Amino acid sequence: MARPAVFLDRDGTVIEEVNYLKDPNEVRLLPLVIPALQSLQRYFPLVIITNQAGIAKGYLDEKGLQSIHSHLETVLTEAGIRLTGIYYCPHHPKVGALPYRQNCRCRKPQPGMLLMASHFLNLHLPSSYTIGDKLSDISAGINAGTYTALVRTGYGREHERQIPWENIYPDFVGDNLLAVANWILNTGL
Repeated sequence: MARPAVFLDRDGTVIEEVNYLKDPNEVRLLPLVIPALQSLQRYFPLVIITNQAGIAKGYLDEKGLQSIHSHLETVLTEAGIRLTGIYYCPHHPKVGALPYRQNCRCRKPQPGMLLMASHFLNLHLPSSYTIGDKLSDISAGINAGTYTALVRTGYGREHERQIPWENIYPDFVGDNLLAVANWILNTGL
């Protein structure tokens, strides 16, 4: 039977925003991420979904990205947190060489990463949540049929001001990941 999940953007939501992160040693968890993820994982599989156009732009390769994700998983494991999956989009619609330069279905705001995770991990999207600091994260969640929450970390405050202009409305806006986790666990949606 399919189960609900929590889909998390990586940069600006779980870890500090670093322009084109390419060194695992630059990975820094945002404040309150550990208690948020510890409480969420009791009820939901945790899945990272992240656009990584730095690969298309040549800032790093997929092996380098794998090193970053392995380091992130190690840091989280040390805090008792287990990710169920990490899905990334290495594409950019206008920059880079093939196969990385393309309009794809996985680059947020498209729902491809969520759909792929749902298929491979047997997840129920209508009862799942997508959390991110950008409206493209929110759009991906809406396009996949999940509930959505915008965090004010990373680019969140800037994107919150764009909500009326972009006509993209998250189900909840929270100051940080812990506020969103509390909303999820207390709403019973």
